Amino acid sequence: MTRNKTFTILSVIGMILILLGHMDLQVLNPAGLFPYYSYHVMIFVFISGYFYKPEDESRPGAYFLHKCKRLLLPYFCFNLIYGLISTLLNRAGFSIGEDISIYNLFVAPFVGGHQFGLNAPAWFVPALFMLLVCNICARKLLGIVTEKLPFTKEKTVQYTEWFLMLIYLAAGILAVVLAIRGSVYDLYKIPGRLMLMAPALQLGRLYRARLENIDRIPSIIYFPVLIIINLILTLKYVGLGYSTVWVTGFGAGPIVPFVTMVTGIALWLRVAKILASSLHEGGSTYKALNCIGSHTFDIMLHHLGVFMIINALIYALNRLTGVFANFDVAAFRSDIYYVFVPDGIEGFKFIYLMCGLVLPVCLGCLISKVRMKACGGRS
Repeated sequence: MTRNKTFTILSVIGMILILLGHMDLQVLNPAGLFPYYSYHVMIFVFISGYFYKPEDESRPGAYFLHKCKRLLLPYFCFNLIYGLISTLLNRAGFSIGEDISIYNLFVAPFVGGHQFGLNAPAWFVPALFMLLVCNICARKLLGIVTEKLPFTKEKTVQYTEWFLMLIYLAAGILAVVLAIRGSVYDLYKIPGRLMLMAPALQLGRLYRARLENIDRIPSIIYFPVLIIINLILTLKYVGLGYSTVWVTGFGAGPIVPFVTMVTGIALWLRVAKILASSLHEGGSTYKALNCIGSHTFDIMLHHLGVFMIINALIYALNRLTGVFANFDVAAFRSDIYYVFVPDGIEGFKFIYLMCGLVLPVCLGCLISKVRMKACGGRS
């Protein structure tokens, strides 16, 4: 199957941004104007919207089952594994996750997704599943309504995409308003999270259906405009970042999060387009990017586990040799995002970055080979 080069590269960029955010390494935050937490999760929601197929609306049941198999089944399998790991680590004196339980296995993933610590970044998977299901239901309902409107089918489709964009944006703004008022807490975070993510999903669909063909602004104008917008926002507000999973941190008000969503996605989408036009599909660089872009699920699910393994090796080395004496054992035992920086050398974090990308991809490839062998060579 031919992959979309631009969006494969965008997926890789988005995954790198996630890891950099978890390491607090600001190498891809130019001049501090594009904080990762102001858009990086939304890149993946945008990509999901881009690849949404309207024809699935004719068979919502099959769509639901496909998403269960593609998203929830592997998530819950690894949720069980990480639950066992978390329980064993707790017995060994760590405090990075909760013990395994029915609630943490099947309910907590939809409420927060941080129940077992090391698989916390995969909170996105159940949230995306719920968002996709809500989206196809909303589109089906809107389709029933628009069938009665006095427009041609072509105009109805065009108006539907823009109308949904407005509806989803309004829902997202409402979620932020409610969050600022303190009304999004406990179970209310579930609809709040989905409402916050909905505009990015529809933006992806709208981009593919209506905007992609007219996305021809010269880069010499394109990039300065994005920089100026975020510069103005940075000067006006203390911080642009916010938490998508917890629906908190909206110090810049209810509108700015969606502006930074657009500027952040637009920035890296254009970078991805430029890279896609310069890379040959048969080249080693593109093959490597394609491999990473094909395993973003594995990277999102396992990179904190890789960080933990690196920390364990450094801890063992420290115990044996006394080197790296400033390794923080307490943080190692309690902070899932802890990365070791010897003598303040930030470049050491690139070891975590490379391992966090490569090792989950290797694991994903191994699992795929085992699955294909078990299925008699069928994927």
